[in-house]
Amino acid sequence: MNKKDIWRYKSLEQLENKSWGPATDQDSGIIQKCLALVKVPVVKLAASELRILIGQSFNPSYLVPLALEILQNDVLVTAGMYPGDLLKAVLDVPAAFWEEHPDLHKSLLDLMQERSEEIETEIDLPEFWRNNLVM
Repeated sequence: MNKKDIWRYKSLEQLENKSWGPATDQDSGIIQKCLALVKVPVVKLAASELRILIGQSFNPSYLVPLALEILQNDVLVTAGMYPGDLLKAVLDVPAAFWEEHPDLHKSLLDLMQERSEEIETEIDLPEFWRNNLVM
């Protein structure tokens, strides 16, 4: 294992040195799910779990690279809801993140250009991506 990949074997709680504490009965189902997932090593998160955490605005710096790896294999992977739901969650990450991570931005743009015909039929692109992508 490459030393730069050690982060993959840590949970979001470990990576952020932050404890969200246990879920309570008052927490919604989605919050209970997220509070359980932040304790799981990020490398073990399934596509559906990444979709949930990304959609709930958990740290995209760790989650988006993993999601992009999955999307490279299947850009329209069904992550619990519908074809392309993981891609949609990634596309909904705020523009500021992509501006701060140009390497990830380029990777996603390249993937979307390579698979544009598939994506056009399944995903309603957010405005940020429509403006940054020529399909």
